[in-house]
Formats: sequence, C-alpha cells, structure tokens
Amino acid sequence: MKKQIAVFFGGESPEYEVSLQSATAVIRAVDTTKNDVILIGITQKGKWYLYEGPVEAISDNKWEQHSSCTIVSPIMDKSESGVYVHRAISIETCKIDVAIPVLHGQNGEDGTIQGVLDLAGINYVGCGVFTSALCSDKVQVQKLVQNLGIQVAPSIHFDREQIPHIRIQDFIAQHDFPLFIKPVRAGSSIGISMVANKDAIMPAIKHAAQFDTEITIEKAIQGSEVGCGIIGNSKPIVGGVDEIELNSDFFNFTEKYELLSAQIHMPARIPLKTKRYIQKAARAIYMAIHCEGLSRIDFFLQEDGQLIFNEVNTMPGFTEHSRFPTLMKEAGYCYETLIQTLIELAAEKRNGVIEHEATKG
Repeated sequence: MKKQIAVFFGGESPEYEVSLQSATAVIRAVDTTKNDVILIGITQKGKWYLYEGPVEAISDNKWEQHSSCTIVSPIMDKSESGVYVHRAISIETCKIDVAIPVLHGQNGEDGTIQGVLDLAGINYVGCGVFTSALCSDKVQVQKLVQNLGIQVAPSIHFDREQIPHIRIQDFIAQHDFPLFIKPVRAGSSIGISMVANKDAIMPAIKHAAQFDTEITIEKAIQGSEVGCGIIGNSKPIVGGVDEIELNSDFFNFTEKYELLSAQIHMPARIPLKTKRYIQKAARAIYMAIHCEGLSRIDFFLQEDGQLIFNEVNTMPGFTEHSRFPTLMKEAGYCYETLIQTLIELAAEKRNGVIEHEATKG
C-alpha cells in the first residue's frame, strides 16, 4: 500500500520563502508510485492549512490565497497519527504515515514542529526534538563539539538586554577584528554582521537582536568554508565535501541563495586526505549529537589544515541544486532516491526497524 506523505512548508521563520522553494522541489520529487502526497502549509502567522492547489503557487508564494486552503490541526492521539481537516460542514481525519517538515529556522528546525509531531505520533523526516533544538543554538552546539576535541571559533555570548561592554572590549583586545556578530538562534545567516571596527559593533548587535534574545560575538576565521552531507540513523552514510569560494566578506543570506559573487566547488578543491579528515569529523559530530535522517555539517578549513567547526544544519536548503542534495550525489543518491530514502529512514527510526541501505540511483 502507498504511504501517506505530508509535506509541510512555509512557517513563521524569516526563512519562510526559502522553505517554499525547498518544499516545491521536494513535492515534485516524491515517488508517487509508492506515496500519496498531501500538502500542509503554515502561514507566517502560524495558521495550518491543507493545501490542494497547484504546486507552482507554492514557489510563487500565492498558495495562501487559493480557495482550496482548509484549516487543519494535529490530532493529539497517537493511535490516529494524523491531522483533523476542518471542512465547512464536517471534520475529517487525515492519516499521515510520514511527515517531511521542509521548514527552515525558528519553529521549523529548532525542535518546535518536531515536538508537535512526536506528541501526535506522526513519523517525520529529520532530527528529533533534542538534536534540532541543540543545533539551532550556536553556543550550545559549539560546547558539545568542542568536547569532541574539534576546534571552534573563540566567542562570547550575552543577553541583548544586558550588553557586557567591558567583556566585549576585552574580547576585541584579545582577538582583534574582523568579528562576526550573530543571533544565537537563527539560520541562513539571517541577522549576522561582519564588523571591522568598534563603531560597527552596536549597530550589528541591534541588528542581531531583531532575531533573537541572545547574541554571540565570534572571531572571524580566516580560511575557506567547507560542508559535508550525511544521511542515516544509527548507520550514517557520509556524502561528499564541498567548498565555498567567496568574493565578499562572508556567505550571507543573499549569497547563499543567489550566488551573486560566491562559487560553490563540488567536490572541494582539497587533497583526498583532507577530505577524509572532514568526513570523519562530520560523522563524529553527527553521531555525538544524535542526528537522525539528515544533516549538513559545516566547517572552516584554514590554510594550515586546521579544521574549525561552524554549524550543523538539520534541514538544509533542499532544492535539487542546493548544497545538501549535491553533496549526497557523491554517495550515489540522485535527488528522487534521496527523498525516498529519507521517507524510509523516518519510518524506520520511529518504528524501531533495523536500518537497511536503500537502493541508490
């Protein structure tokens, strides 16, 4: 029998429009010979809708105006594992076998939606509540990674309401410029500024404070940014390693999604020994923080070969040409096979089934 697959898209995060593009690609790639697909859109105000209109209206951000939108709500009964569809004259029950929460950033990648799905007894693609929450917090995930013996950038963090000016001055004296000022919990480089002098610090803090209550100041690492994709539960499969070549200050939101001046080299222009070192470090992090389903793990690679941890993306960009699917092609997964494998992994991890290696294609 076909599985009922619910693709969640949109969300309340500043990365709403990124989700629309990722979800559109995922929806089109789901194998409909094995799955029936239902679409659940979450508006920027947090309303959940069953969406039954054309897929292209999602990528065009016109889906919410479609007449097919019908309010849904999760069924908080694990024996049902689905959502209520609130029709005009009746309430229907819609069973969900696996959810694919193609939601980036706050309320989508931070354990929030994962907690709702867990309580509702719905299997889902990706990391669980703990790992999702941990990886969305730049400070806490760095502490754990540092305990693995993997280097992290020097940093300080503080509440936006209590800016420690003396600590900041001491940090600058010790590490000098340039520095990154970031919201602790935000994705896609949203709210991040690279500062080169003292006059730029307070404006950058105010900018970051628009996106989170906690701020981190981090020493800018000189070197190239590299990333490694991984899928799997207890037996992770490591993908390739890519490299970002920058012609701007850093890989900000615009560069990530428009590549105005940056180039992504896949495979990375590094020796095989260095590639294996990065893959080993990425796998160690994936296992240590209990990743499930998928993640992309990013580092800075310095000229002397030192590897500095950057971040873990538990739901990275997911168009067919995004970094994560491209990284997994090296491990033998075309885009459609990757989606189907993630669906199977979601069912396995929730049902306690022993993993098997999916057929690659």
